[in-house]
Amino acid sequence: MRTLIIIISFVIILFGGSVGSYRFVETRTQTMGVLLESVEDSITLQKWEEAQKKLTVAQQKWRNDNTWWSIFLDHYQIDNIDINMRRLEKFISIQDFSQSIGEITTLKLHFEHISDAELFTINNIF
Repeated sequence: MRTLIIIISFVIILFGGSVGSYRFVETRTQTMGVLLESVEDSITLQKWEEAQKKLTVAQQKWRNDNTWWSIFLDHYQIDNIDINMRRLEKFISIQDFSQSIGEITTLKLHFEHISDAELFTINNIF
């Protein structure tokens, strides 16, 4: 009986932790998605200074959450996002529309992938 209680407690803790971590990742990826969407809107309108300011806000949010991201994400993913943000920063500074749009799309896809990869599904378990 005691063993059964321990197993059930473990399953509840495991499931609760999974749900909690997914909600954290989901809210953070949504926030980053909104910030990046705002940057994309500025790029589309070719408001380069505004795009740079909005990107700076997104980069600060990313850096502030970086400790938490490193718990949930593979460092390879973190490095890719860092690289893409730096590239986007450079493309905005030289006002390269095509490269900026391509880079912002890549960043948005990274965050969508993170959210999908952390979802508690059979595909993500096996």
